[in-house]
Amino acid sequence: MVKRKKENKKLNSVLFLFFLICAIYFGIYFINETGNSVNRIPIIDNVLKKRDQDKNYNECLSKPFIEEELNEILNDKINEIDAFIVSNKYKTSVYYEDLNTGFSYKYKADTVYYGCSLIKLVDALYLIDKATLGEIDLDQESILYEEKYKMGYSSEMAKRNIGEYVSLRDLITYAISVSDNSAHLMLIDYIGFSNLKRYGENLGAKVILTGGDNFGNQTVEDTNIYLKKAYQIIRENEEYGEYLKSIMDNNDRNDFNTSDIKIYHKYGSYDNNYHDIGLNLDDKPYAISVLTLHEYSNHQDVVQNIHAKIRELRDLFYENRDNNCRLEIYGS
Repeated sequence: MVKRKKENKKLNSVLFLFFLICAIYFGIYFINETGNSVNRIPIIDNVLKKRDQDKNYNECLSKPFIEEELNEILNDKINEIDAFIVSNKYKTSVYYEDLNTGFSYKYKADTVYYGCSLIKLVDALYLIDKATLGEIDLDQESILYEEKYKMGYSSEMAKRNIGEYVSLRDLITYAISVSDNSAHLMLIDYIGFSNLKRYGENLGAKVILTGGDNFGNQTVEDTNIYLKKAYQIIRENEEYGEYLKSIMDNNDRNDFNTSDIKIYHKYGSYDNNYHDIGLNLDDKPYAISVLTLHEYSNHQDVVQNIHAKIRELRDLFYENRDNNCRLEIYGS
């Protein structure tokens, strides 16, 4: 009998604590009766209002860019970049696009260049799409390394033996991470020239694989399309996104990278052409393409200086966007 009383006492204590918590919860946070109406107390109204405002503010920061946002400050910076390129006599085309908002900067975006090794990124995109659909297996399918594929600037395939089979995954890795030419020739034979060209055109490219060889021409408009496709894969493809990101994470002639800025990239060079294209994947991600005719001169300075100017434009855009969103959402 004593035991039962102790149990009842314990149960009563638990019930009392439960009801006390409920009373405090409803009393403090929810109920403030006036007549027959029930209203939230002011402090809760303020908390909920602030929560909604913060949500709307973050959505405002990422909303699609509209031309009306181009104020005098932004236009001045755009004109400054144009003038900087001209005054330094840079032979270049540039395409920058903020991947959250669509805000962009373009300079001679439709100029056609010999694309060099930039086409290798399209090799990777095509094969990753096919693998995602289950039509191929990057690890199980391989290509015979034949004498006809032996080519200069093929540091990884130079380690392989003629007559050896090399997996699609290894060939993609070589083509992107060290820009291996033999790997690209093997991949484009496997894919088919017309299939790769049609794939790029379906993405929206206009001059892909024009020019009469297996590398072809490019514009920064086209390379921006490829970069946005790569960004989609990195963000959304659970199976291959990290793989693509890892092979684009290299310092093989990466003119973008600095001690505090990281770009996942692909470069291309041949004769006087030098190009670098890539993705920044921080909290304000962007795609950037810089195609140049500076292989034999100051291509690193050209790319880095233009990139620095683009970053200034990016910061100004978000400063302007931040001010507008705070005024719209918070009223100050």
